[in-house]
Parts: sequence; structure tokens; C-alpha cells
Amino acid sequence: MGSIRKGKDGELDVNNLPEGVYFFSGQEGFVKIEVDQYGHQSWDLHNWFASLDPDSNEIQHQKTIEDIKRRLNAKTGIINPPKNLVKKFFTNPFKKK
Repeated sequence: MGSIRKGKDGELDVNNLPEGVYFFSGQEGFVKIEVDQYGHQSWDLHNWFASLDPDSNEIQHQKTIEDIKRRLNAKTGIINPPKNLVKKFFTNPFKKK
């Protein structure tokens, strides 16, 4: 198995994965990516929350895949939560500086 390259800002270069089977998980479920010897990828989104909508089409699946690629953390292999689900930390007004 070859090396997996990290892109800018710690992003994983998902478009150039070596041949093999990969699993990535996040708060919305997990995805399976199969890469053949020619570099063609097959994404299994059956266990990803956004893909469970029966009315979603191929265009929506491609948007979901692009969203997952953007949020994938190269160091941990975990898919970060969407921006609107990230917990915000407020400063404590009672804390002494």
C-alpha cells in the first residue's frame, strides 16, 4: 500500500488514494471508499445520514461526497462535524484574566 498524502490545512488528498478499501467515520455515520488498481473510487454512502433521504439523486450524492472530502481530517481519519453543528465556546465573564 502506498503513502497517503496530506493536502493543505491538514486535508487528506482523497482524490489520489492508493488502491485499497478505506473507512471513515463521523457524527453522521460512516463511509466506505473502494479504490481499484486504476484509481477509480467507489463510494458507499448507505450508512451516512445525509444519503438516507429516499428522494436524493446522483447530484445530491455528489454534493455529499464533496462535503465529506472537505471535512475529512487527515491526521485522525475522522470526518469533522458540519460547521453548523460545531459547538461554540463562549468566554466566561467571571473568569479572572
